[in-house]
Amino acid sequence: MGLSSQSWSEGAAPTPFGQLPPAGRPLFEYPRPRRDTTLRLAGRALPHAVLKPGAQLKCPQCGRSSVPERSGRRGSEAPGALGSRHGAGLGHGPVKALHSTGARVVAVSRTQADLDSLVRECPGVETVCVDLADWEATEQALGGVGPVDLLVNNAAVAFLQPFLEVTKEAYDMSFNVNLRAVIQVSQIVARGLIARGAPGVIVNVSSQASQRGLTGHSVYCSTKGALDILTKVMAVELGPHKIRVNAVNPTVVMTPMGQAAWSDPQKAKAMLDRIPLGRFAEVENVVDTILFLLSDRSSMITGSTVPVDGGFLAT
Repeated sequence: MGLSSQSWSEGAAPTPFGQLPPAGRPLFEYPRPRRDTTLRLAGRALPHAVLKPGAQLKCPQCGRSSVPERSGRRGSEAPGALGSRHGAGLGHGPVKALHSTGARVVAVSRTQADLDSLVRECPGVETVCVDLADWEATEQALGGVGPVDLLVNNAAVAFLQPFLEVTKEAYDMSFNVNLRAVIQVSQIVARGLIARGAPGVIVNVSSQASQRGLTGHSVYCSTKGALDILTKVMAVELGPHKIRVNAVNPTVVMTPMGQAAWSDPQKAKAMLDRIPLGRFAEVENVVDTILFLLSDRSSMITGSTVPVDGGFLAT
């Protein structure tokens, strides 16, 4: 699943500031950037997105680049980004959305079969196979990626175990992927930005589970709670370097994994009853929010956790 065709339409006239668009039109539209756009993606068991200099998303309503300007950047240049994936998660949604802009994409995963599948969906995507849980291998793999300006940390695993049955293996893997990998990859990107004197944006994909206790999710909730506070600390420390850091906190997302996990109507009803909008999220709901946080339309937002949960956390 990628973004809806409406979200990526190119020909419609812009909506005047302060007015709602006509029925059927999105508030924000992200057209294809110029052909010289370069986007690099890297990831774990599903892609890890890397945007390198040359990549750009533009808002047709104002003509502004959706990514921050860099001092000393030539007019034809545009910033770049990196993001991570593990497991089924959001599927190929973020990669497909970014690839649809005409950007150059390099996907990094620990699973070659997943990368092959991605290439079939998005011809032209380059791939690198590496496991983000392996600190040394990740350091080596990302060391050659080059300048990165935008980072989406989307790597995550979930082991559902009752608290009294939590295993060391589940604990170690969960924190290695859900938290340690975020720290490592963010360090690599932030150090590069600071060395170049360039602004940047980091978006961490968290969860509504970071702020609610869910049965059988003791380790997963803990990793996401840690990720939320890490996001705030990163925002405080990296802000002086003009690096913004935010998180998105989705509810259940209707990926193939989500559909399988919540196919039992009785189980789904218990969760849906806690969501005021009465439905689960679609991949594009989360991807749209990520793109907004990467854009300069959110240039005054940092240190925030943004729910994409239909109101779950409001109850």
